[in-house]
Amino acid sequence: MAQPFLYLSIMLAYFAMLIAVSYFTSKDDSNENFFVAKRSSPWYLVAFGMIGASLSGVTFISIPGVVGAGKVNQCFSYMQMVWGYLIGYAIIANVLMPIYYRYQVSSIYEYLNSRLGKSAYKTGAAFFILSRTVGSAFRMYIVALVMHQFIFSHFSVPFWITVLISIFLIWVYTFRGGIKTIVITDVFQTTCMLLSLVITIYFLSRQLNVSIVDYFNTVFSSEYGKIFFWDTGWSDSNYFFKQVLGGMLIALVMTGLDQDMMQKNLTCRNLKEAQTNMFSFSMLLFVVNIAFLSLGAGLYIFMQQQGITVPARSDQVFPFIAMNYLSSLGSILFLLGLTASNYASADSALASLTTSFCIDFLNYKNSPWDEAKKKRIRTIVHLIFSMIIFFVIVLFYILNNDAVINKVFQFAGYTYGPLLGIFCFAILTKKKISYPKLLPFICIAAPIITYILSENSQTWFGGFTFGNLIVAVNGLITFIGLLFIAKNQEVNVA
Repeated sequence: MAQPFLYLSIMLAYFAMLIAVSYFTSKDDSNENFFVAKRSSPWYLVAFGMIGASLSGVTFISIPGVVGAGKVNQCFSYMQMVWGYLIGYAIIANVLMPIYYRYQVSSIYEYLNSRLGKSAYKTGAAFFILSRTVGSAFRMYIVALVMHQFIFSHFSVPFWITVLISIFLIWVYTFRGGIKTIVITDVFQTTCMLLSLVITIYFLSRQLNVSIVDYFNTVFSSEYGKIFFWDTGWSDSNYFFKQVLGGMLIALVMTGLDQDMMQKNLTCRNLKEAQTNMFSFSMLLFVVNIAFLSLGAGLYIFMQQQGITVPARSDQVFPFIAMNYLSSLGSILFLLGLTASNYASADSALASLTTSFCIDFLNYKNSPWDEAKKKRIRTIVHLIFSMIIFFVIVLFYILNNDAVINKVFQFAGYTYGPLLGIFCFAILTKKKISYPKLLPFICIAAPIITYILSENSQTWFGGFTFGNLIVAVNGLITFIGLLFIAKNQEVNVA
């Protein structure tokens, strides 16, 4: 019982630090501070903190495990997708960011209002809220299961209490300061996550009886060290061009068209600093992903040497080894890194959901309400979204069916396709929507059609699977649908 007490103490100390940071950063709890931090955040803090926000707790667990996943080891094939991320981030910095700063938006979906009208604006914001709510709940659900297993279950605490405590703590340190607080707490949480990663690799190298330099030499010379898959063809999920293109699209939609990730960039002082932040973040993320994959390869090599049976699911590999074979300190570091990566993602999601609803649906910028009333309503909205995420997580737990839950999460991801289609239409054409009432129906139909195509692609297209290209298909269907309801009249785009 000593270890659960130790883990719990560390968790409480961790959240005490976050709440302390919140106390000093939320003294100015104005709406402008909550939504865009008065556009005064230093770019280097935003860039560093975004690492933790982009790598959720699920990613923290799954990236190391993916190295040895599948019938044929995926090795470092994930780095091909990371190369795609770099292309996507470059497009975000050079195409999307100038638009967002030109229009001085607090919610990126305000651009759709200026360009295509209210129907596109509300539809885009609604798709973001749906996707981010389900996505955040799914990620927190996976991590809450791990935390419950190793900490709270030892105190006979029900799972729903574990979740309630987690969400309450996030609400406590974000409800006043919003994005201003999150920019700073993300720096702290990213530091914890990276320290956990680096020190865990060090402990693993000791278990393998090699130096750090020899550890990486061992990893890259092993069967897991392969990065590029040139000759597998488009039907294979690891094919180089398929991975790169998929990574580019994922970066575009899940960063550039996502209020959660872009809200931090909008807090920078000006466009130039925001672009510097994006390029710096992408380079840091590249290095961090190499480190995570190197950790994963080391875990599989260690299991081979020790004759340890590989867990049935790849995302169980890191928790299994960390909690059973890397000493008490290794277990502590794993939980600290998992907690940091999870809450760096979850807190910004909660703030972005609140921001989007207040700006996009309650029309804060043009509302006649005074500042005090806006604060009160903002706090209530923040609490409501906290409770919605709580209930979705508990629903996942009640379902207790991984296949169903994964399908729900997968389909929530399909909602980024319509966002891609709408933004591409707004940026790449000069047309206006002629029948705005039809736009939401096109955006609902596109993911459904895409899902049907994806589920039957192997039969209909000779074994081909879309993989990460599914968002491109989804966006293309949306784009074509919008062309059918567009006016021929051209308009000037600012």
